[in-house]
Amino acid sequence: MMNSDALSCKDCTSWQELLLTVSILTCWLLPTTAQITIESVPPIAVEGDNVLLFVQNLPENVQTLSWYKGGKLLKMFEIARHVIATNSSVMGPAHSGRETMLNNGSLMIKNVTRKDSGYYTLQILDTTSRREIMRAEFFVQRPILGFRKHPTSQLKIEFVPPRIEENDDVLLLVYNLPENLQGFVWHKGVFPVDHFKIASHSFLTNSTMLGRTYLDRLTVCSDGSLLLSKVSQEDTGLYSLRTIPVDLMSESAIVYLKVNKHGRWASGNQQPPHQQRMSKKQIQKVDMCFSSVSVTIYYN
Repeated sequence: MMNSDALSCKDCTSWQELLLTVSILTCWLLPTTAQITIESVPPIAVEGDNVLLFVQNLPENVQTLSWYKGGKLLKMFEIARHVIATNSSVMGPAHSGRETMLNNGSLMIKNVTRKDSGYYTLQILDTTSRREIMRAEFFVQRPILGFRKHPTSQLKIEFVPPRIEENDDVLLLVYNLPENLQGFVWHKGVFPVDHFKIASHSFLTNSTMLGRTYLDRLTVCSDGSLLLSKVSQEDTGLYSLRTIPVDLMSESAIVYLKVNKHGRWASGNQQPPHQQRMSKKQIQKVDMCFSSVSVTIYYN
């Protein structure tokens, strides 16, 4: 499982040159049975790796499974279809020769490239003709060639608490935010488009703009930290912070947030949220964050 360390990129001149990080996007579809999940394995991939979109908790009454490239269920985007009864697969028009569909619905993609980044859609058809749609997303980065070679600042993001359950309040605590900024922007995912924008902050006006989806659940601090209230499993995914400096040489950080089902904790030394203690440094950061909350403006 991916840890909570942020991935940083210094002096990125184009968002397309950011590291693209494999993410896990989990869709919960069957409230009365075991929940179907899709997990990308490994969690971080570079060009040339093999990526498995691993389907778990598939129900027994599944008839066919179909994978599509992108978010549309069009024949031209179909990668493969698997029939459970005959344990046979049929390749679709979008099959590149590198995909293998397993009988549990999982999809193996070999020798991935950056062009493989994006959304993948799984359609599940059961014996009663009921259709379920699940979407997964993974990202592929180029091999790292010294992108941390001469950093003057390293953005870092920590979760408070470090392990998160449904209905928790989660602070994405930012360290080492550069000075002399015009502002910063938070996005859900790694693509810097308005549709995925969570919030933006301007130091010039000391004001913050929030996206509609998070109106009642977000608090943005001027140190870049982000408080997300009453999280659900739908909040699971990648979150990216991008700085907007005066010289337009942007620094960015990406972090993966995993929201666990309430009460679901592994054995061992892991503690439930109410027993997790913050360090003295984290407490100081939290106090500074809430003393610096800015004027909030909502998106139209």
